[in-house]
Amino acid sequence: MQKAIPSPNLTAVLAAAALADLLLFRLASHVFFPSQPTWGVARILSDLGLFMSNLGGVLGVVLLAVVLLRAVRGDTIFPRSMRITVSTIGLFFVILSTAGVLVLPVPDRFVAYLRISHAFLAGFVAAGLWHRRCPVRVKLAVTLFAAPIVLQTATMFCERMGWSPFLVGQGGRMALASAFFGLLLSPVLLRARPRRSLRVVFMVGAGLISLALLSVAMVRYFAFAQVVALYGLRFDLPVTAGVAGKAYAAMVVAAYVSVTVATVGCLSGDVASRLLGYGLLLIATSGHQIVATNQTLFSLCGLCALALGSVRLGDAATPATALRPGEDDALSHRPST
Repeated sequence: MQKAIPSPNLTAVLAAAALADLLLFRLASHVFFPSQPTWGVARILSDLGLFMSNLGGVLGVVLLAVVLLRAVRGDTIFPRSMRITVSTIGLFFVILSTAGVLVLPVPDRFVAYLRISHAFLAGFVAAGLWHRRCPVRVKLAVTLFAAPIVLQTATMFCERMGWSPFLVGQGGRMALASAFFGLLLSPVLLRARPRRSLRVVFMVGAGLISLALLSVAMVRYFAFAQVVALYGLRFDLPVTAGVAGKAYAAMVVAAYVSVTVATVGCLSGDVASRLLGYGLLLIATSGHQIVATNQTLFSLCGLCALALGSVRLGDAATPATALRPGEDDALSHRPST
């Protein structure tokens, strides 16, 4: 009997493109390389970063459109009462994000519409997941990662309306706190269970390496860490002179060590856990502040990957809904009949 060929894992490709967008496009091309490199390794890496950023945007549009279509048609994430609203806002978001990825000329107000539809869809993914039979810990993780998107959009709306500066400031702080709590608690909430003892060694090794690198960066190369945090991950890293600054820096180190351990653990697990790992990587690389169209796609695709992985974990106990080998992609989901 001929062996079945697994379906292309486009979610993994999207996660790799998001990581390349962070390292090569947002950081290397815009911070460490000259503005217009003309030769050598800098030019190659700059062109590769631009290509991966554009590839990630296109893949994000395709994946999100398919995931939303199948989620609306089938009983995966959203309950029946939410499907008309989700389909309408989802179509609007896909059209706007496609225009942003293709760099089409659109009025400035459509950027606000993109952010608002992005926040609604993130909230719908979190709310719809609470109606599914799946682990509560993953529901909490998706909620913690969806909350910053909603809070940042609400902050933007309050700022444009000229409402209280207190609301604007507190909304930004609450969004950042929710994102860091989600990253910090990700090993507990996603609870990766590697199937082999060697993969436990990979988790521990990845955690120790990330802890060493981040600690050295904070202690000896703090200016470099500030640049990476500001231009890559989109959050301010204050000076660590006082006790509060040192505590904040320690929380940043702990959060990204935790997300590294959780991602490696999920990627070394079964098919549902790998989908959680891809979603976690997409969310972590999209950054804390959404400033580009492809970052909205990365974060929303990451939420959908976490939600679908959670649903598959809940369905794994039922033999009739067990996954076949190779079905570890959001596009490979088939709605129940």
